[in-house]
Amino acid sequence: MDSEKKKKGKTKWWILSGTAVGLFLLVTVIAIFIHKNEKEKTVTYKEAKVEYGTLTAGVTKSGSVDIGTVEQTFDLDMSALQRADTESTKEDTGDRNFGNVGGMMPSGGMGASGGGTPDLFSQMLDGSRNMTGTGDDFSLTVAEVSVSVGQQVEKGDILYVIEEESVSGLEQELQTNVEKAKADLDALYADQTLSKQTAKYTYESSVAYGNYAGTEYDAAIRELQDAVENCSIALERAETSLAEYQARLEDITDSYEDALQILENCTYSLNHTSASDAAGYVYYYELTESAQATADSLEKQKEQLENSVEQAQENVEQASENYSAVLRELETGQLNAKQTYDLRKLAYDTAQETYDVTLANLEEDAAAQEEIYKETKEKWEAYSSYISGSGVFAQYNGVITGVELEEGDSISTGSVLVTLYDMEDVAMSVTVDEKDMEDISLGSEANISFTAYPEEIFRAQVTEISDASTDSDGNVLYDVTVTLEGDVSKLFQGMTGDITFVTKQSEETLYIYRRAVITENEKSYVKVRDEEGNTVKKEISTGFSDGIYIQVVEGLSEGDIVLIESRV
Repeated sequence: MDSEKKKKGKTKWWILSGTAVGLFLLVTVIAIFIHKNEKEKTVTYKEAKVEYGTLTAGVTKSGSVDIGTVEQTFDLDMSALQRADTESTKEDTGDRNFGNVGGMMPSGGMGASGGGTPDLFSQMLDGSRNMTGTGDDFSLTVAEVSVSVGQQVEKGDILYVIEEESVSGLEQELQTNVEKAKADLDALYADQTLSKQTAKYTYESSVAYGNYAGTEYDAAIRELQDAVENCSIALERAETSLAEYQARLEDITDSYEDALQILENCTYSLNHTSASDAAGYVYYYELTESAQATADSLEKQKEQLENSVEQAQENVEQASENYSAVLRELETGQLNAKQTYDLRKLAYDTAQETYDVTLANLEEDAAAQEEIYKETKEKWEAYSSYISGSGVFAQYNGVITGVELEEGDSISTGSVLVTLYDMEDVAMSVTVDEKDMEDISLGSEANISFTAYPEEIFRAQVTEISDASTDSDGNVLYDVTVTLEGDVSKLFQGMTGDITFVTKQSEETLYIYRRAVITENEKSYVKVRDEEGNTVKKEISTGFSDGIYIQVVEGLSEGDIVLIESRV
């Protein structure tokens, strides 16, 4: 019994030993692989400068893009392209005589006698009848599918090529009808008496300008006076700014002269301190260095203020010239405005010509012809908005997610052609804790930084906030949806990024790229180069972030260079 136990124990020991050896070998192989992989990686650095400017605080959450879809349907009612019978119209107009109405119709006009106008209507209406010639079955047959799922299309791209027999000359006939209707309308307009058109135009424009003359004159004078006032304010501000710079320059000059005197005193004390007095020498040396630094700083400020004073003087001169110019413009503008006002009133008082009421029948004819042209044009535009040549084209820009028809299928009114991503409905949804919802509401602004475009900010607006929900830990949460604005053509379904909800006003502060910050043990670091050019870590304190940049509270100064690490 004991020997059997020993045998089993020995076997167990061998199994455990073998397992341990196997694990050791596996760990060794993994370590060698990792070490080799790490050696093969190349570390590169991109330099980024510490900036000072406006940064917006916010709550940042991660999410992904969700693009809505839209269906393009074939909404053209082809049966409506046929024109109804118009025989009754011909009969109603057949007895009308438009010859020499009131002596105002010139010879060779619309039917000098015997009712020439009915012939015009007959030709137009006969040419507009039975345009489709396709019976009651209005549909198209797909000859070729020109797009596929995932394809980017733009408005006007061909979706399907249709069989030529499907249209049976409809396109050509519709276009011909439009051209004929337009030619007939132009001929009708040409029969109108030019002198009476001119008289009406002169009368109406004279009345309109006469009624508006006072308002026009007041507006012109007010605009000139506003220009004078604005230039006066600009001159006053320029002079105030110059005075402020001059006062500051005077103060800094006094301070600079005082600093030079202190530097001279410190230098004198340093030069007259015995070399044996080490403590005194060090004291005066440090004092001299401090005085030199102060003098240099004040000298630099003095130079900057001198430049500012020079620029302010130029601004005053320019503002003075502008003010003088607008005063001259006011003087001449008042004369011109008065002259224009007098001419408007004179034209108003002398606008005595009017249209003769006997032209009413001609105007009625013109209205009828205009309606015919409008109808033929609408039919052509309706057709050409869906079909060009033998192709049915896209009505939207976007990426196709579904092709609904195949070769041989019929297209009729209401047919779904394709389904596309709706680039006007690009949204992202994230879950936000109740404590972060204080400054988030419908219409709130948000900035988005996508992983694919780390240095570009996209703008969005909160468009939906769900009802509150509770997670397993009892936290109250809200699903917040934002809709992107502006150019979203570079975005694709599922792209990930960080949404930063703007929760307080922007402020002027130091900031760097978030990617430059390394977080270790709840502390923040950046990588910089030391004096020897070596890459070292430097601890900093950070504040709020807008999703791309992060505030630097302590540890860096404006213009410092930090390194953004990448591994290839």
